[in-house]
Amino acid sequence: MNRSTLALCVTAACLLIGFVSPKAFGQPSTGDQSFWVNDGNNSTTFPRARANRLGYQINVRLSAPDIPETQRVEIDFMTTGGPTTADRNFTLLLSPREDGHSPPQSALEVEIPFQIPEKSTQQTIVRHVPKTSHGDAYEVSILEDGQSITQVPNEIGKSLQRYNAIDKGIRDELRWRLIWINSDQDQNLREKSLRSLIESTFDMQWDAEVFKPETSRVNDGQVNEPFVAVQSHAPEELPLDWRSWLPFDAVVIHRQDYLRFQAEQPSWWKPLTQWVHDGGVVLIRGTQPEQKNDTQRISPSASILDAATIDAYANSALQMLRTGAAEMSNNWGQMYAVNQQVNAVDEATQQGIDAIEKFRRSFANAFGNDAKATRLGTEMGMQAFPVQAGLLVQLPAHNDDESVSILDWRTTKSLLGFHAHRTLRRGVDPMIGTQRFFEWMIPGVSQPPVYTFMGFLGLFVILVGPVAYRKTTKSGRSYLMFLIAPVLAIATTVAMMGYGIIADGFGTRLRARQITWVNADGDAMSRTRSTYFAGIRPSNGLRFPADASVTLLLDNEETSWEDRINQRFDLRGTVTVADDEIRFSSRLLPSRQQRQFVVEQPRDQFGTVRITKSESDAVKRVSVELKNECELDLQSVLIRDQDGLFFLADDVSSGESARAKLVTSLDASKLMGDWYKRQWLLNSKTNRQSDSTSGQARRRLMTETFDVINKIRSTLSLTAAPTDGVFEYELQQRMQLGKSIPNRSYIALATLSNDVPAIDGISIENSIHFVMGDLP
Repeated sequence: MNRSTLALCVTAACLLIGFVSPKAFGQPSTGDQSFWVNDGNNSTTFPRARANRLGYQINVRLSAPDIPETQRVEIDFMTTGGPTTADRNFTLLLSPREDGHSPPQSALEVEIPFQIPEKSTQQTIVRHVPKTSHGDAYEVSILEDGQSITQVPNEIGKSLQRYNAIDKGIRDELRWRLIWINSDQDQNLREKSLRSLIESTFDMQWDAEVFKPETSRVNDGQVNEPFVAVQSHAPEELPLDWRSWLPFDAVVIHRQDYLRFQAEQPSWWKPLTQWVHDGGVVLIRGTQPEQKNDTQRISPSASILDAATIDAYANSALQMLRTGAAEMSNNWGQMYAVNQQVNAVDEATQQGIDAIEKFRRSFANAFGNDAKATRLGTEMGMQAFPVQAGLLVQLPAHNDDESVSILDWRTTKSLLGFHAHRTLRRGVDPMIGTQRFFEWMIPGVSQPPVYTFMGFLGLFVILVGPVAYRKTTKSGRSYLMFLIAPVLAIATTVAMMGYGIIADGFGTRLRARQITWVNADGDAMSRTRSTYFAGIRPSNGLRFPADASVTLLLDNEETSWEDRINQRFDLRGTVTVADDEIRFSSRLLPSRQQRQFVVEQPRDQFGTVRITKSESDAVKRVSVELKNECELDLQSVLIRDQDGLFFLADDVSSGESARAKLVTSLDASKLMGDWYKRQWLLNSKTNRQSDSTSGQARRRLMTETFDVINKIRSTLSLTAAPTDGVFEYELQQRMQLGKSIPNRSYIALATLSNDVPAIDGISIENSIHFVMGDLP
């Protein structure tokens, strides 16, 4: 064998190793690179040319939903000529395109630095990026050691039609997004169950352009409809980061799989649990009739809704289905009559009409007034269990050969209420902002000192008038007033500006409201709303924990999305997502302005509070001994035991025990009211424009989008839905509205967690940290 043949064999062997066994020398794969849907636009490859002289290939994928939510970015690196010979440092740049984001000044530029270790052949990097705009069109570049690996950036995502983006954005926010976890137990029923899900929205889309019941519209477990979207995944494809679940509203899982995974604890189970604790919803299907009352294995807690409430939802859903079918029949009958009069019924239209009528009749046979549909709700085993901020719902029981029905879907959606919508659960929209910004500001900074300025102006008037004019007139030099007046005006202006700057100071300040919700095992989720002020813009920007979901909460001064359409395109700033931090550029915290961020973060083994000693007889119980197992010192702790008695302890250090004294229900209620008032801030800016006649008139225009959250609430007619998220809503329910904390639970005040400040050396003012949870 000559040298050239030998070299060719060696090269072929290396290539074979590189392609057949790509992980032979590389780092272990994350195992979650399949958790995305490719719509044909949200992926790109470097290099794109056939001739690849780089020695490697990089694939970039974005999560398909283009809603303003934490966006999943996946980077696949694979060599084409054997393992890497040294560490290689790359940076992925995502630059928003002007035609691909709305509103025009809401998009963030993204930088993702990543490293490929030596002796790697394949590597998958998954990062989660804060997103503040509707749309997903970017120019994509990859830098290696600061130099672009291609001459021209690739493009990814889809262009937006400027004036249609608003309607599409609101529709995407209202769309119910589900994850269906595949199971061998009911794989043959999946398509039928998903068709029922689509058909359950028939009364929202009865027109011929959208509703086509003769078409399956379920493609391998995937659904993409105006009012519902579904992704189907095998368990091994599920993500290993809780933020990957954030764009979705609910997860549908088979009962047997849920119990098995609960016991086995696969690697993706904890991220799913963290998402549920943050407000996510799990729907359990596949309950057998004989299992409908066996709920202890699913959840040890009692149902959040009583039987009468669940049955009322079921009966209401059934009645709405009947009414909707009747209205659909009338609508199609009128359209058919009109089309016949003008001879406008072509073959395609007639087929659509016949298909709709066929569906309506089959629906009426199943759910009409003559149908035997008396077993509903709890009689079919439907239950809803609280899991911190989230919900666990057992769907109605069915036999093995029965799929999830239209009525099941409709009842579930009604039962979930605001929990069905991720935007309402999180309580923050980063696109256009809200007037709620002014409810949590740092008092006394970046606000005009009106009375001080009035004093300066008064002094100016006195100096220019009675003093300067009189002096110059008496001396016969009144012409000097042409010099004195401008000089005094300039001096007064400089004095006012200087006072404002000096009064605000040159440092950075923080005001934070942190809510930590702890489960009985000591794991927790926290939601922190932080307001920052910088006298001088911090050069290093703001740094947040790597495992957090960070959302910018904007100040919206009554400017609607429609008003912003014709504004010039401008980036809001840059966010850098590294392995160990999420960093926002200093542009997002301009000098002498207040900016707010909402941070949600899992806190494993945060710790809890437990009662260690207590009298067994409630009548004799005047105190209990408690232990603070939290990682923070607690300033005050209010406990409610299993008998509904309240006990209070102050200044309990981490790891220490203390004696909590009995307090009356009235005193406990007053105490919680005082605690809650500590987070209030009355600000004159809150209603600065809302009370104007023009402002009120504009708010009455339903086409104007001032506040996405309130827009969703009004569209869904959910008057009781939260405006600041489920964490704030629960805190309000427990502390302000008189419902009090549940038995076997506690609420406490603590110092802020160490990782809350996003700027080193910042001054913390008027902050508060609520810790609430269940007693073990």
